Amino acid sequence: MLLSLLLAVALGAPVAPMHGTILSAHGAQTIVRMDAITSTAPAKTRVVTLTPYRAFPPGTGIDGYASPAKDPQRLLDVVAAGPFTPGLPDRAKTKPLDVSSTIPSMRMVDQNGHFIQLDAWRGKIVVLSFIFTRCPDRDVCPLISAKFSQLQRLIDPKTTHLAEITLDPVYDSPAVLRAYLHQFGGDPSRWTMLTTTGSQTQHLLNGFGISSLRISTSAFTHDDRLFIIGKDAKILEIIETAGWNPSDVAAEVANINGLATNPLERLRLSLIASVVALCGGSQYTGVVLLELALFFIILGAVVWGLIVVGRILKSNR
Repeated sequence: MLLSLLLAVALGAPVAPMHGTILSAHGAQTIVRMDAITSTAPAKTRVVTLTPYRAFPPGTGIDGYASPAKDPQRLLDVVAAGPFTPGLPDRAKTKPLDVSSTIPSMRMVDQNGHFIQLDAWRGKIVVLSFIFTRCPDRDVCPLISAKFSQLQRLIDPKTTHLAEITLDPVYDSPAVLRAYLHQFGGDPSRWTMLTTTGSQTQHLLNGFGISSLRISTSAFTHDDRLFIIGKDAKILEIIETAGWNPSDVAAEVANINGLATNPLERLRLSLIASVVALCGGSQYTGVVLLELALFFIILGAVVWGLIVVGRILKSNR
């Protein structure tokens, strides 16, 4: 892994996660049928060099990272792997992460095709969520990313960073993520899009406890968890809904950074998270119940106030 990373840096070339099938091997050169990399390369049978070299039997499915170099193309850190399949988290394969857990130092690829560790922002607060770019539901991924767009203007990039990880590594290549970030007006100095190979993505979703179920060839239904990660790369808070408000999250992050904030905004974020968790993760039910609770609290305060005023007026007669 280190050799491949140093090689990619030395070449100064971007990479893209790939999946393919080994067809045959002839010495140091291997023939691979590579799946398409969206907006980057079509599906094609290629002669490649594996770095570091590993021998795979014909018919083996593989994951790796493709460099743009040709004749032959170089594939980095190739491992045997089946095609990516969305599903429920497999708790037996990965220790689940929770509040106080340290996020893994897993290698990812950003929207520019550069390798980056998931814990690369140690020393900063990180606000992390999971999305996919072709999400058809405007109330889920597009809404989360629109909130990130607002949130990036409310944070200090010296102390805080935003990151979104794709749930759809088959389609969301670095080129797709770069266009998506631009679509939402993302500032790369404040907000990073991340992808990795299908096998690494499955491991990541297992760890973060993200369910991702396919509902069509291009769409998934998935959890909308928001993670606030501390400067030591430990998870501080998990918001179990996309119903959060950017100003509330910004207030919570500022408070973690030791700055004065509006306590009402932080209270609202805590209430939304708590109520949604009590409702089994149902964002709609949780927010409705919270609004009803606040309504009755306000109504009770108004009635109590009227009673007090009435008693005062009665005693003054």
